[in-house]
Amino acid sequence: MNVALHPVPNNPRPLHGISLCTGGGGLDLGLELALPAARSIVMVEREAFAVAHLVAAIEQGFLAPAAIWSDVRTFDGRPWRGVVDFLIGGIPCQPHSLAGKKRGSLDERDLWSPTRRIVVQARPWFGLIENVRGMLSAGADEVAGAARVLRDLRRLGYAVECGLFTAAETGSSHLRPRLFILFVADPDDSRQQRLVRRPRAQEFAPERGEPALAHTDLVELRREPSAGQQQVDERDLAPGLYPPGPSDLDGWRRVLAHSPDLEPSVRRMADGLAARLDLSGPHAARVDRLRLLGNGVVSLEGAYAFRTLVTRLASTGHAGAVELARLMGAPA
Repeated sequence: MNVALHPVPNNPRPLHGISLCTGGGGLDLGLELALPAARSIVMVEREAFAVAHLVAAIEQGFLAPAAIWSDVRTFDGRPWRGVVDFLIGGIPCQPHSLAGKKRGSLDERDLWSPTRRIVVQARPWFGLIENVRGMLSAGADEVAGAARVLRDLRRLGYAVECGLFTAAETGSSHLRPRLFILFVADPDDSRQQRLVRRPRAQEFAPERGEPALAHTDLVELRREPSAGQQQVDERDLAPGLYPPGPSDLDGWRRVLAHSPDLEPSVRRMADGLAARLDLSGPHAARVDRLRLLGNGVVSLEGAYAFRTLVTRLASTGHAGAVELARLMGAPA
């Protein structure tokens, strides 16, 4: 997929931000899809394979040039105060995952506290936090991770909006449910260092009953043909944004008939199962790649979540969210 982006004409400048626990950059690309002026100018990521992936993506022009720091716990947000507009982060899910021990804030891998510190230091005027749905339920620390995040952000003066979204909502063949938490400052808050301009609430007032994500072409959902609609020959179907599911053999046959080079190396159909996986040769980094994808954010899902949450908050008249809606190019 071509992810080349262009500035929004009505935006006087790019929006710069901090990206924590960047991974493969999925959330960064998602934010850019939803808000084309957004650019992460500093990334914090500790895993070497992910860092190498980010460097390669920057060199190839898929991501904007950015400084890369190795540890959220030692990252100092103070030099970035007044420089960045936003903060995004898919902080580690292990402390909150239903598949783990759910120790929450008692887990040494929990990074919400250093993330909160960076928010205080850098004082971005908006941001987006992503995590697993297990964050909605309490664990060993007897408090839901999401409740802790929402409480702290509100205490810092931010308005918050959150929701559970799935990759399937954007046409993917898998669910991948994820919690997204949007936080936005009021332009009147003297602690914020800069905001493009003070918007008027009436600039963005969706009609009652209007869907949260109106007039957007980000999401291309699969639709059944209506009655009388001409059927398209399956052989003419080009691969879409997502691959078929693991058990969708007919889907794979259609895709491979069009583009044989996309045949996956694990689920071989023509020449058997690939050998020596993760041991040497071209497959040596397969575990790292799968880990990167497994921990990552589906970009379209992130974009869909961001636009939906901004729309919800803007519909309440919150000035900061109204400004974000304007920068997204949302219809008045």
